[in-house]
Amino acid sequence: MSEKPRLFFLDNLRAFVIVMVIVLHASITYMIPAPTWWYVVDPHGSALFTIVVLLVDVPLMPALFFVAGYFALPSLVRRGPGGFLREKLVRLALPWAFAVVFLAPLATYMTYVSRHVPTGYLQFWTHDFWGPMFQQSVYWFLGVLFACFVLLTWVYLASTRLQASTPRVEQPRPRVFVAFLALTAAGSILAAPYFGLDDWRPLSILFVVQPARVAFYAGYFILGIYAERRGWLSATGFRPGLAPWGWGCALTGIAYLAVRMSGTPVTVPERAVAAILFAAFCLTAIMAGLAVFQRWVNGAGRAWRTLAANSFGIYYVHPLILYPLAYFLLDLPAPSLVKVTILIVVTLAASLAVSALILRRLPGLRRVF
Repeated sequence: MSEKPRLFFLDNLRAFVIVMVIVLHASITYMIPAPTWWYVVDPHGSALFTIVVLLVDVPLMPALFFVAGYFALPSLVRRGPGGFLREKLVRLALPWAFAVVFLAPLATYMTYVSRHVPTGYLQFWTHDFWGPMFQQSVYWFLGVLFACFVLLTWVYLASTRLQASTPRVEQPRPRVFVAFLALTAAGSILAAPYFGLDDWRPLSILFVVQPARVAFYAGYFILGIYAERRGWLSATGFRPGLAPWGWGCALTGIAYLAVRMSGTPVTVPERAVAAILFAAFCLTAIMAGLAVFQRWVNGAGRAWRTLAANSFGIYYVHPLILYPLAYFLLDLPAPSLVKVTILIVVTLAASLAVSALILRRLPGLRRVF
């Protein structure tokens, strides 16, 4: 049986999303107002970066869950449940556990450093971090994604129907997207009495999530599995059209931005409206992104190949570079746009160098990254 042709555009899209994660985290430093808990906050921010954050924040992580879901079942079938879980243990669970214990505290300590809180790092790590300051920085994603893979394996072992399933080409009806949008929005609305879209909460010590977005994590992972089984993005399968999805992305993005720029949604009805627009903008933005990358960024050029190969490493180390650099830039007498540009370029270049020259070359780490 011949292997399927490699979908370079999905590799490239994933790499682009990782770059945009750096753009997002750099922009949060300069938005107005920045979250009170953010690691480094520049008092000379700009509303421009508030707009960037509000828009970029919506589709990034759901897109990563979608791509992971798209490749999950073929990998599970090819490796078998045991081999699949062993690979995810090495490539996700172990780096996640290491990062939560050693790297997330370093990133979080920048909150104290940037505010001149007189607490030494050892005191912070042994007391504050494992108490009121506990979080997982960007590494929360690794834990949640690993949980998705474990649950998929459990469902696969329990379902003879899923084990017997084979990919087939099937064009989706509009109701598929309507139903998906409704379900993801409903999942967020259910959390509206308790959590806003931007709220973070730890679930014991294992997971740290945005409760109002959990439906998007799970939903897009499942949508990726569904898309692969239905032959989406294949040569003869469903390919999102740029015109309808692009216009949908523009219109829903404007509507979502208008609601969010008018103030943080507080009441349940306000949060429900924001959740519906979030769901609509997220879906249209991801489909438009797939359309763009499948049509124009579907090659293995050197730059894209390098970014794709190092995307995990870039994601993993960038907080350790971005937050300290943002702190050192606080006293730079330059416009926020200049500072953000420096922050993005230097963080991306340094993270790429660490990934390519260290993480992907050292014995042991090469298997992970």
